[in-house]
Order: sequence, then structure tokens, then C-alpha cells
Amino acid sequence: MSRMKEISFSKGEQEELLQKITQKLSGENVDNILVFGSRNITYLSCGLVFPYLDQRVIHPVAYFYSLETGKRVLFCTYELADIPKQLDWDGEVVTYSLNEKTPELSLAKAAASYLQGEIAIDEKYTTKKQLSALTSATKNTNFIGIDKTLEELKIIKTEAEVRLLEIAGRMGDRGFISALNHTEGAALDALSYPLWEYAERFRVHAGEFGGSGVGNISVLKGTAARELFGPCPPRAVFDDGEFVRLEYSMYNHGYWITGSRTVYVGTPDEEAMKAYQENQKLKNAALEAIEIGKTASDIYDAVVNKSKSLDIPFWQDIEMGHGIGTSEREGPFFAPYDKTILEEGMVFCLGVYTYGPSHELICDRDVYHLTKNGPELLTWYKTYDQLYAMFGTSARHG
Repeated sequence: MSRMKEISFSKGEQEELLQKITQKLSGENVDNILVFGSRNITYLSCGLVFPYLDQRVIHPVAYFYSLETGKRVLFCTYELADIPKQLDWDGEVVTYSLNEKTPELSLAKAAASYLQGEIAIDEKYTTKKQLSALTSATKNTNFIGIDKTLEELKIIKTEAEVRLLEIAGRMGDRGFISALNHTEGAALDALSYPLWEYAERFRVHAGEFGGSGVGNISVLKGTAARELFGPCPPRAVFDDGEFVRLEYSMYNHGYWITGSRTVYVGTPDEEAMKAYQENQKLKNAALEAIEIGKTASDIYDAVVNKSKSLDIPFWQDIEMGHGIGTSEREGPFFAPYDKTILEEGMVFCLGVYTYGPSHELICDRDVYHLTKNGPELLTWYKTYDQLYAMFGTSARHG
């Protein structure tokens, strides 16, 4: 597919996204906006990616956009200034030195001359310490929260955003298949292939196939898989006759996808096959229910009804799907509480967690783009509508 060749935004695509952002903010009477969250910096700057910002392990970074003047300014320390340069970003970069009592105050004083009047901020990511520093460093300013507007802005994707998410899906799929290639045939040999190696092979190959970064990874098997996530014991190995589930997230140029893949070690018996087939029935019920104009909760209710009619219980402690974009979790949420109306252009991951013979959680989670014809599969590199049995022989390196 030719559209899969361009793995980042073109200049024209950046301009299209910026136009969409400007139109939305103007409609909300926002003249100036300052954000600190990495996902918001990536989105509003149309492509700047600063990994690990939200973990607070580096000095604060902020992005400022003035609709009044058209200025787009990034504030960061000198050590991070090469990132926008490497990404060929055409906005202004203001570096600050750590010469104040706190990094937050150093940033605030560097930004003070740009901040006047009413400034919209992402409250979820602007710490109390940072807000206090901004207030003390500026005069005649009023900071207001804009999180809800940002959530609404991101929920419909541009064509370019859909492409970046589709590419992330392909990178994740290829990483997973390579992890299978490493494991297949070695899982039950005398060397006792370790379970953690399975997750590590996914991480390595997702990067080798172009992924910008990998987030949370969890690999679980047997009764340990009764939980969504969990630690992987260092000496745990594959055992014949068990389900193994890999949970992962990864991103391509700031656009995140999440996935869940369940495979079976050895030759599955009738009970294992039935468990996986039941999982697919509920997932298909969700896909068949998804259409423009329905609410996100309608889809959840459809699966509940199908679960009752087929007598197939499913795990209801978490939503069965959610939006993705510049973060791993965005709206809409396929859950009883979300009344968001589904619209063309939404992108989301979807998978129903059902139970295996040992009450372990089974899931096959994919990424979809909602079109006028229904959900379009974006993680298409290989489908998992049939249970994948891990047995046979394979080369050690996939």
C-alpha cells in the first residue's frame, strides 16, 4: 500500500491538522494555549515527540500556540533543543537555563513574555508547582483549563493521523509475528525458553520494523492470566497446554496503538478451541453493532445482550475498547458510562476479554477506523480470528 510508505506527517498534513486545531480553538474562544502533557504537545504542534515527558524524569517542556499572532513556541532546556531540530519543526524554540529555584520557575520566567491575558492550559498535566510558578512569573494573566476541549478535538482523526495509526499497527503486528517466530519450536525444547524473552522479542522487533517506541508490555500464561497485567517471573517458561496472552502498546511518531494477542502452546484440545471461538463471537457482536450514530455504550450493551443469549460470560471490569491517538487511551470508551456518539473518522482498539478453561483471560484486540461503511481493520497484517497454536519448528531468529 503506497500510503504506508510515509511514516510521518508531510508539511501539507501538518498544515491540515493545524487548521483543524485552529478552527476548534477559535470556536471555543481560545486565543492562547499552553500545554505540558506529551500527548498534547505532540498533537498541537503537529508532530513534536518528547518521550517520557509525563514520567517527570526530565526537565519540563511546554508548547505555546497563540491564535492571535500565529506564534508556535516550544520551551525546553538546551539539552532537549535538538529534538525539534531533528524533527524539522518550523516553529520557534526558546531554551531556558536552570538558574531559578526550581525547573518549573525557570521555564515560567522564560515563557512569561509570551503569556498575557487568558491562557488555556491542560490541567491534567500542569502540576500545581508549575501553575504556581507561572502565576508568580506573569502579570495580568488568567489560566483556565481546556482538557475537555482537547479531548473533543482529538476524537476525530485526519486521514494522515489514520495512516500513522495504521502504520503503528503494522509495526506492532510484525513485531508480534517475529516474537512468535523466535518462540515457535523453542518454547518446549530442553533449553526451556523463558516467558520474558517472548515480550523482549516483541519489543526488539517492533523497533526494528520502524516503531518509534514501545510502552507497557505484559506477558501472562495459565492462572496468572486471570489478571489483565502482572509481573513475569524470571524463571517462568512455556508449558504445553496453556494459553499465553501478550498485552502491549507502541507508537509511530507519537501515535499510539494498543494490542492484545492470545495464543495456545501445543495442540489445543476441544475445550481450548471452544473458549477461543466464544471469544470471537462476542468480539464479532461488538463489531456488528458499531455504526455511526450509535453511542459507545450501545456497543457495550450489545455485547452484554449477546453474552446472555449465548451464555458466554465476559470480564466486565474494564471497557471493551477505547480510542487511541497521541495517547494510549482516548475517547470514545466502549463502556456503560460513555454516551459519546460514534462518528466517522474515529479510531479505536477493540477486544472482549472472555475466559479460558482455567478462568484465564483471553483476548484478541485490534485497531479499527470507523468509516461510513462501518469499522475498517487497521491491524490487518495478520488476522487472529482462529486460535493460533504455537507448536512445530522454527528458526531461533525471526
